[in-house]
Amino acid sequence: MNDVAIPARGFFELTEWLARGRGAAEASRFEEARQAYLQAMKLAPNSIDALRGLGYSLLQLKRLDESLQMIERALAVDPSDLLSHLIMGRLCLRLQQPAGAEEHFRTILRRIENSAAARSGLIDALVAQGQLADAETLRDQILRADPQSEVGLLAAARVAALQRDDEAALRHFEALVRLRPGNAAHRYNRGLCLLRMGRFDEGWSDYEYRFAAGAVDLQLPSTPRWDGKRVGHLLVAAEQGLGDAILFSRFIGDAARAAEQVTLVCPDSLVGLLERSLGCTCIPDRGGELPPHDAHVPLMSLPHVLGLGAAAVAVRPAYLTVDAARRERWSEALGPRQNGEVRIGIVHATSVAHSTEENPFTCRSCPAEAFVSFTGAPGVAAYNLNVGRTAEQACEQLPGLRGLPRELGDFDDTAAVAGLMDAVVCVDTAIAHVTGATGVRTGLLLPYARDWRWMSREGRLPWYWSVQAAWQEEPGQWAAPVRELRDSLVADRVS
Repeated sequence: MNDVAIPARGFFELTEWLARGRGAAEASRFEEARQAYLQAMKLAPNSIDALRGLGYSLLQLKRLDESLQMIERALAVDPSDLLSHLIMGRLCLRLQQPAGAEEHFRTILRRIENSAAARSGLIDALVAQGQLADAETLRDQILRADPQSEVGLLAAARVAALQRDDEAALRHFEALVRLRPGNAAHRYNRGLCLLRMGRFDEGWSDYEYRFAAGAVDLQLPSTPRWDGKRVGHLLVAAEQGLGDAILFSRFIGDAARAAEQVTLVCPDSLVGLLERSLGCTCIPDRGGELPPHDAHVPLMSLPHVLGLGAAAVAVRPAYLTVDAARRERWSEALGPRQNGEVRIGIVHATSVAHSTEENPFTCRSCPAEAFVSFTGAPGVAAYNLNVGRTAEQACEQLPGLRGLPRELGDFDDTAAVAGLMDAVVCVDTAIAHVTGATGVRTGLLLPYARDWRWMSREGRLPWYWSVQAAWQEEPGQWAAPVRELRDSLVADRVS
């Protein structure tokens, strides 16, 4: 454990905390793992196991800066620790430093030539640097040496998906499931591919493996899991991102038809918007005591439990409503339109902590400067609807982009402001679901390899009638899709 000498009692206590941390991390309970490793570090601040474990847990919790500090400390304690190099490689990818990630993975491979984890990471690092041909070469080398290589098949599936060849990706995922039928991650990844292809009955079933695969960190209650039958008090637990909570909240009404009472546990910033709109009780997800209930269900399991199949993605009327008082306050704050100007809300970036941002094929964020065709258009008032530091950077990088008179406080504010726009143009982030669910005209910018929620086929998007999309035809290139939305949303409204 690379620790300074500690008394026997402290050693056994340290060992126990480290074991708790490992067990929690293996069960994808990363907050619990973080707490355990913090306790271990109180006993042995330079424990390589505690530093590495804490860094890994923080990475999974998307607390990237803190993760970086821990892994840097671990490598300072032991520069040869290969597990720390592996975590640092993955962290560098999240921090959009693929060259650094490549070096960490190659460091491992110089000592363990056939390390599956390092080979997998190296392929991802090459893809992140746009070196798809090199990634394919490494993939082929692995598969020639062993056609049943798990790393090779997974790399082949990932590369095919990035190239928008879902049929090929599915073949590789099917091979992985045959190879390791008990592996939850392979079933989950196959499910994402099936959903993207529009094969919903199979896709929703495989999507249920997201918890066992460690893709979702959600502490579920010990009450019975709901099976869709008549129930008294049903507790629904929101999961994953804010956008997913908004998107899948459309199914609360479907669930309510089989329940006497529904309570939705969701992020604090969504409580007001969802409770008022959906007519159910909403409580903030703060880790406190849950109300008594008869059964529970994760929010994104509702299409599977309800047996909705393809009907889940059918376009529905607007199902969230704007608070009238908020709308009035924001209308006064924005002031009257000048000379009949067209108001366009702009959101150009999403969280850098998301794994989609690791490579140009799936990166959802767009440079603020790409929206100059909106801010420079006569008769257009472009408003910055980004939040936090991203909002500050957008105004710095894009002259002519108007800031809001005050910060957005919660999603009731977001819905109210978006409703005062003639249209919103955004990347694939939560506001696209706010505008879609409230019926605001929306232009959605999608990367080259689209997320499963938007499917892979051309034509009208699922879910929302008011949202139209434009997507990249070259990875990382946003000029054409931004121009397409500008022409569609603005040109016909400005004389």
